[in-house]
Amino acid sequence: MKKIAIGLIFAVGLGFNAANAEDLSSSLVLLQESSLASGKIASRDWSSAEAELISTDFGPDDQVFAKVNLAFIYSATGRIEQAHALYQEILDGRDNSFAMTLSGMPRKVKYIAKDGIARLENL
Repeated sequence: MKKIAIGLIFAVGLGFNAANAEDLSSSLVLLQESSLASGKIASRDWSSAEAELISTDFGPDDQVFAKVNLAFIYSATGRIEQAHALYQEILDGRDNSFAMTLSGMPRKVKYIAKDGIARLENL
């Protein structure tokens, strides 16, 4: 049985560009666990959040969520190729856990990754 992760997906708008992280945030999964840098991402402390996500050894159940958050940070900081690669890694992987969205509806991480790639390709 797949793990259901309780998290937040910010929904701000459909149009965006790499310089405007608020509009990219619909592809962001912020888990309530502080171990996934959610507080730092919410406060837009990109460098600290990235450092935390890269330096933390996540368990198998949390790795996919860390990748989604890291891909978001790469998108928000204009590193489109790196973001695309992480989203693709999520799509290619076996894990398709659910994240609970801000609206209260669960969403599979692969759908989040597909949306992330689609947004990146529209830049």
